[in-house]
Amino acid sequence: MTRDRDTLGDVLREGARRLSGLESAQLDARVLLKFVTGFDDADLIARSQGPIDPDARAHFFSLVSRRTLREPVAYIIGVREFWSLEFRVTPEVLIPRADSECLIEAVLERRERQKPWSVLDLGVGSGCLLCALLHEMPAAKGVGVDVSEAALSVAKANADRLGLGRRASFIQGDWGRALEGAFDIIIANPPYIPVGHRAVMPADVSDFEPGSALFSGPDGFDAYAAILKDAPRLLAPGGLIAIEAGDDQAARLDKMVATAFPETVPVIVNDLKGRPRGVVSDQNSFAKKD
Repeated sequence: MTRDRDTLGDVLREGARRLSGLESAQLDARVLLKFVTGFDDADLIARSQGPIDPDARAHFFSLVSRRTLREPVAYIIGVREFWSLEFRVTPEVLIPRADSECLIEAVLERRERQKPWSVLDLGVGSGCLLCALLHEMPAAKGVGVDVSEAALSVAKANADRLGLGRRASFIQGDWGRALEGAFDIIIANPPYIPVGHRAVMPADVSDFEPGSALFSGPDGFDAYAAILKDAPRLLAPGGLIAIEAGDDQAARLDKMVATAFPETVPVIVNDLKGRPRGVVSDQNSFAKKD
C-alpha cells in the first residue's frame, strides 16, 4: 500500500488482512476503524473511496497490532454494549457477554417493572447486570458487591454515566458474607470456570480478563457454594434469585439452588443460542414442591 493514496476502504481491508488469523477479523477491523474515525457503518461505506487522515491511519494500525496479540477489542476501545447500553470496561472487569442477557430477561419476565424493588448484584464487575435492571425498573434501587475495589470503581462510573448513580450503591465484600437485610431480587454472574481449564481457553480470555472473575476452584463451583450459603438469608420473602451457569453446569447448579431454597422448584433458562445458561428460583412461583 502507498500511504499517500490510501483510501478508507484500503485501510479497512489491510486491517482485516492483518487480523486474518482471527475468526472475527472483519468485524474487529470495522469496530477499531469506527472507534478511531468516529464514523458509523454507513460512513465507512459512503466514504470508502475517500482519504483517511494520516494520524487516524497510524492510530488504527497501532490498535490492530494490539488485537493481533489477542487483546480483546473491548479493552482496546474501552467500551462494550450490553442490553443496548454502553459500558466502560477495563482489564479489571470481565467483559459483558450477550449470553448474560438471559438473566435480565428472566427477571423482567417475572417481576413488574414499575415496582420499587431492591436489587442485589453479587460480583458486580462492570455493573452491567445491575445497571440493566435499574434501567428497566425505574423505581428500583440496587446494591453491587465485589471483592475488587477497581471493579467497584468501574461499576460506579458506569452507573453514574447511565444516570443511575442515585439508585445504585456499591460495597466491597466477599459475596454476601458482610451484608444484612433482605433483597427482592438477587442476581449474579460469578466466576465458574474450573482452574484447570485455563490452559485450553482462548488467549483473548485467559491472558487478559481478570482471573478472579473467571476461575472458581477445581470444579468451578466454589463461588456458587459461597453465594448460596448466604442467599437464603439475603432474599426477601417472595423474592427471586437468578444465577448464571457455565457450560454443562446448569443441572448441578439447579440442584444446589433447590437445596438452598427447598420450597420452590428452580427453572433453568437458556441463552440466545439455546444453551442452558442460568438458574432462577422465584419464591412467588406457583411451581412449588408439595
